[in-house]
Amino acid sequence: MLFFLFGGLFVNAQTPSLSIGNVGVCNNDITVSVPIKGNNFSDIGAITLFINYNDQNLEFSSIENINPQLFGIMVNTLSNPSRIALVWTNTTGATFMNDTLLNLKFTVLQHSGDLSFAIDSCEFANISLPPQVIAVNYSNGSIFEAKPTISSEPENKTVPSQSNAVFQVASPNASGYLWQESRNDEISWTTLSETNTYAGTQTNTLTIRQVSLYFNQFRYRCLLNPNSCNAVSTSAILSVDSITGIPGQAANEILSLTNSPNPFSGETTIEFSVPEQGFVTIKIFSMMGQIMGTPAESPYSKGSYRLEKKYVYLPAGIYFCHYVFKGTASTYETNNKMIKIN
Repeated sequence: MLFFLFGGLFVNAQTPSLSIGNVGVCNNDITVSVPIKGNNFSDIGAITLFINYNDQNLEFSSIENINPQLFGIMVNTLSNPSRIALVWTNTTGATFMNDTLLNLKFTVLQHSGDLSFAIDSCEFANISLPPQVIAVNYSNGSIFEAKPTISSEPENKTVPSQSNAVFQVASPNASGYLWQESRNDEISWTTLSETNTYAGTQTNTLTIRQVSLYFNQFRYRCLLNPNSCNAVSTSAILSVDSITGIPGQAANEILSLTNSPNPFSGETTIEFSVPEQGFVTIKIFSMMGQIMGTPAESPYSKGSYRLEKKYVYLPAGIYFCHYVFKGTASTYETNNKMIKIN
């Protein structure tokens, strides 16, 4: 019993504290409410508060969400310096154990501004006779710009085909990340998710695994704080080098890939060369990267080949025929643009 008694006395003996909240904003010309919270106040009969602010950054509007115990509180604004004056008295007494006293309502002019107590002029007194001024711990607050700052933008990358590409963004105050990809020169963007190809799509580092030549000239950007107060990085271009075999030899000098007729309506013949015994993979991709067909995926001997395929099911549009050859020591790939008409 003594333990709980002394524990209760210890809690009640804690110094009362008053704090101004910190509120993040995204833009100018918006209205925000900043709370003033009190803790460990008991039997308060009088309050006098002076709160400083910069009228170049913030325009004071009113007080709101006033605690019912503070009925009749008076508010005034002063200049030189800009201050908000709050005065309240009552013989009944108010208690704030962990409560919001009220909110200060501002219009944001310049994204941010500090709010501070003029401590020498602030005073809390209890309801005893005569009233006793009590000691209070004061904590200042602010309205701050919550939009993340980008300290390092994603950089353009050139990587060999079938290797990994890594893009990074850095921010000292971002709370979330979301990477996006554009396959049409930034006309539209697609939000990426975790797959066998993409890793780190919701972190500051995006990894694209085993990049194929098909990804050449795709663009990547990062959305910081995607759910609120977001910022968008600049876009970075991915350049894919198709020379993954012998240095100095372009893939199209080793591989050949064509289709005829092109444009085609229903049927087209894909012709390709195989430089040596190896594994051939030929896939048809849409402009959005969807696999629309796999004409070849098996071992082939050295030689030239023709594949007569019907593509009646394809909607009219532009497609990419992507050819990857894996030989005994080297890997090569090349692309061919295919145009389907009705």
